[in-house]
Amino acid sequence: MTTESARASQHVTEATTKACKAAAWDCQSHEFMGSPETVMTNLVGLPDELVARRVYMLMVQGDSRCEARVFERFNLDDAEGTVSSWSETDVPKLVTQITEVLVANRGVHCPGEQVRATLETEREVHVSAPAPAPRTAAEAFGPIVDGFRDDKFVRATVMVLC
Repeated sequence: MTTESARASQHVTEATTKACKAAAWDCQSHEFMGSPETVMTNLVGLPDELVARRVYMLMVQGDSRCEARVFERFNLDDAEGTVSSWSETDVPKLVTQITEVLVANRGVHCPGEQVRATLETEREVHVSAPAPAPRTAAEAFGPIVDGFRDDKFVRATVMVLC
């Protein structure tokens, strides 16, 4: 499970609260399948605005393993963020679980917080130290997909939360 000490010492800005309320009605899911190169081309084609969101995630399933990463900034204007990561056994099941959380939320609460809470109660999640937040989809997703470069076929799902 993750520690809350870094998050607890932060103050959520009014702009972030307002943006999370709007994002609760604008969650997105993008899925790509094929060779790692094709999938990366499609991921890079996503609008860079998605990495301007406060919380988004990428799940990649390869020939023999799966990984999931949640990118999070405490406030929208933060230059740094954290990346939570873990190995996953079943990406389609995880996507279904997240979708169910978002539908049950019905735009009431921050979708990023709802999804993070669900993920952390059921998984051992490693949270990185704060580092500069990615500025482009290529910067965010490239290193992860590169780890699957020897796989023949991959499935990548991006969930844009808040």
